[in-house]
Amino acid sequence: MKKAIILLVLLLALPAMAETYKSKFGSSVKLDGDSSVHKWKVESKLIGGTIDVNAAALGKPGKLDAKATVFIPVRSLKSGKKRMDEVMHAAMNAAKHSKIEFTLSEITVKAAKGTLSQCDSKGTLKINGKIKPISMPITVSRAGGKLTVKGNITVKMSDFGIKPPSPKLPSGNIVTKDEVKITFSWVTSK
Repeated sequence: MKKAIILLVLLLALPAMAETYKSKFGSSVKLDGDSSVHKWKVESKLIGGTIDVNAAALGKPGKLDAKATVFIPVRSLKSGKKRMDEVMHAAMNAAKHSKIEFTLSEITVKAAKGTLSQCDSKGTLKINGKIKPISMPITVSRAGGKLTVKGNITVKMSDFGIKPPSPKLPSGNIVTKDEVKITFSWVTSK
């Protein structure tokens, strides 16, 4: 009996286990940039991957044991203009590096209210075969067996070995600015 009580106390003292959440429909990513001709955006509804996290622990401030791998197929990014998509996919070296990948290494909950958590995240972003460490604020909302992760970050194409495209027009070259803002809403469920 004494052993059973000790075992029960030890089990109750263990931290709650992380659960795996997988990508679901309803996700989206948008890249916004600028050029000498106009502002531009490309979008995708395809975000794949998984996140392992204890969703209940998102309800209180502190550092969490969490990991995630997220990917976006480069060719799924579309502007609605065929030629622009071709130039973008070529600049991103899509034939050789077909995915944008993010690997989460850390989440710290800064504030939590109800089912919404304001967090800081750290990880690595891989574009065009180049890996860079990043940190960005994110929000995580919990609803039933779903987690929705939202955030944004501004990156430079040149940091990932991408030369900002400069396609030729009859009136001259378009000069694309180096900075791109990435905004995402990633829907997952158990």
